[in-house]
Amino acid sequence: MAEKTILIIGAGIGGLAAGCYARMNGYRALIFEAHTQPGGVCTSWKRKGYTFDGCIHHLAGCDEGSPLYRIWENLGAFPREIRYPEDLVRVEGADGKSVTLYTEFDRLAEELGRVSPRDRRPIETYLRGVRASTRFELFDVLDSPARGVLAALPRLRHLARSGSLTMGKAAERFQDPFLRQAFATLMYDWPEAPLLTHLNILGGCVARRYGFPAGGSLAFSRSIAERFSNLGGETHYNARVVRILVEDGRAVGVRLADGTEHRGDDVLSNTYAKATVFDLLEGRFLDDKLRAAFSKPTDKATMGLHVQFGLARDLSQEAHALVLFLPEPVEIAGDRRDRLDLELFGFDPSLAPAGKGVLKAVFDTSWSYWRRLAVDRARYVAEKERIAATVLAALERRFPGIETQVEVVDVATPLTTERYTGGAESFAGGSLFGMLLAKPRPLPGLRNVWMIGQWVGGAGLPGCAVMGRNAVRAISRRDGRRF
Repeated sequence: MAEKTILIIGAGIGGLAAGCYARMNGYRALIFEAHTQPGGVCTSWKRKGYTFDGCIHHLAGCDEGSPLYRIWENLGAFPREIRYPEDLVRVEGADGKSVTLYTEFDRLAEELGRVSPRDRRPIETYLRGVRASTRFELFDVLDSPARGVLAALPRLRHLARSGSLTMGKAAERFQDPFLRQAFATLMYDWPEAPLLTHLNILGGCVARRYGFPAGGSLAFSRSIAERFSNLGGETHYNARVVRILVEDGRAVGVRLADGTEHRGDDVLSNTYAKATVFDLLEGRFLDDKLRAAFSKPTDKATMGLHVQFGLARDLSQEAHALVLFLPEPVEIAGDRRDRLDLELFGFDPSLAPAGKGVLKAVFDTSWSYWRRLAVDRARYVAEKERIAATVLAALERRFPGIETQVEVVDVATPLTTERYTGGAESFAGGSLFGMLLAKPRPLPGLRNVWMIGQWVGGAGLPGCAVMGRNAVRAISRRDGRRF
């Protein structure tokens, strides 16, 4: 059988996965990455001996033998050392009250009972949902939707009640004012997040399906890039694609910024969806549905602002995530904030020099705020410096002396993400079930082009990886090859 070529735009997780599965199924595969390293948004960066992580919070598929583990294993990401923090998150009120969601079930139950004995019934309901989630992985549906749902049926009666509830609505079940306040923030401080998603992550942490890959996100991405290379794949870095070449309604190749062209049988675009449609294809392949989606950009940049500190301070005994309510609100990026959403990386000593630690504050922000500032570079830089100083001052009460322990400061805005990944504002998306199907997106009127990855609805890293795999599966099926 003659070798066919798949051209892949972007070395994010979706593109890397597509490349690996392309090689495993007998295709020649070339990845073109505009940046100097793999991973896309699944990345980390180093400053003065500290590793600042920009992506992974909880990685699904850490349990050996599970469908997701097998996918990570195929991609060369596993086996690897995994860190399992003893908590999911700790919430501390401005008045000193606290609650910790431990990842050991009995300890979790004891902690919730301590915080609010009078909320016994809603706590028991919540704990039943957590226990049910220890035996069912929502993301297993990615591997086989029909089989995954059938396997879940015995436990869905506990989980179905959670499907329509947000964290904020579920919090209203509790009588204790502090527990009600704290509960709404337990899912990455997103009160609007589905309770079902939170239960899946906490249950996964209890069952050790979820963990953190030692060394951080870039090390994880690099292991997949290495697997692709070992399979015989070709990766071209500093290679920005500026056009998808089309002949007779069919993609036939790509043109790079330096003018060189590469021909292939299929093109998979793992870059920003709007750039694919309007830049690489000049807006020629659209239908009403796509036009409507692209007409509604979302100004909110979820977790778009990262303020990180390399500290001469041991954080190994701290919670790995902390929601800290403040005595007085502070202004961050134009918004009044009454709490800080923190990640403390003391659980992974490889991310900082011995005896030191990394602390990150994460904020939702808006693209428009930073775009207005960026018109004046001096104002943009000054605002980043002001925000870092504001966060540090707010942390001083909880971490006495922290302002004198800072060795390096790093502030990444949505424009940082745009500069390094090409991704910008998101657009109207589909349902959670649609995301779990991880279907690559074709374009109307154009053959042999598929859009994959985070920007077209990949459900986190697992969803992006499976979407890349599914694109190659579809191509193999079309070509009559056994996948």
